[in-house]
Amino acid sequence: MMVPSGVAHLQGQVALVTGAARGQGRAHCRALAAAGADVVALDVCEDGEVPAYPLGRLEELQALTEEIEATDRRCLHVVADVRDHGAIRDAMVQVEAAFGRLDIVVNNAAIVTSAPFWELLPDEWHAVIATNLTGPWHVAREAAPMIRRSPHGRIVNIASTAGRRAVANFSHYVAAKHGVIGLTRAMAIELAPDEVTVNAILPGAVDSPMLAGLARELGLTTDDVLETFMHDQLFEVVLTPGEITSALLWLLSDAARHVTGHCLSVDGGSLAH
Repeated sequence: MMVPSGVAHLQGQVALVTGAARGQGRAHCRALAAAGADVVALDVCEDGEVPAYPLGRLEELQALTEEIEATDRRCLHVVADVRDHGAIRDAMVQVEAAFGRLDIVVNNAAIVTSAPFWELLPDEWHAVIATNLTGPWHVAREAAPMIRRSPHGRIVNIASTAGRRAVANFSHYVAAKHGVIGLTRAMAIELAPDEVTVNAILPGAVDSPMLAGLARELGLTTDDVLETFMHDQLFEVVLTPGEITSALLWLLSDAARHVTGHCLSVDGGSLAH
């Protein structure tokens, strides 16, 4: 009996990644291209009032595109805000025009701020919920027609261990990531008739520009912020973006073709408690 491979072979497929300019998103794009996929790298490439730290830059997105195309894979970079439904709808028009298909969606874009819930500003609450929860719904909704036509349709939402347990001073982030897990499960049920799988990855403490930016905003070191997320891990190590990417590639492999509605923790064991 042939055992399905746990290695993703994505030749002929098209994958879209949000929050692609840096950090986990950039790592995901590189790995998807290395596995044979053409890539749509989407990022907002513009700072806003929330968060206060800088977001990905257009130059970073363009450099990623050039890097992927140097490997003989196609890469379309799209500047769009996942909070803007119209912008995401337009982005999908670009994807269909460029590739005629979409097989994989990785909802990775996220932001964070920190304060006790009674000190959070309404703008902070709305920005985090809109980016981290409504954004994945916008992207999945507009991608659905192409994903449902794909013979390999996969959606992977990057959630967080904060989607399973609360963390003080991050109530908006916790609420959004809990919502992403619920959204993942509901989408898995609704897309099952089309043989599309929908799963979530729950990272623990990952070395990322998002947490580094939050640290600067709070006047702390990156290690201080990582400790907030790392103190419950059985392995008290800072995870690399590549470890999250490895989990992503497994979920996209033939070995996971019947895995759906699942939340895969890559967290050093923090949710074992």
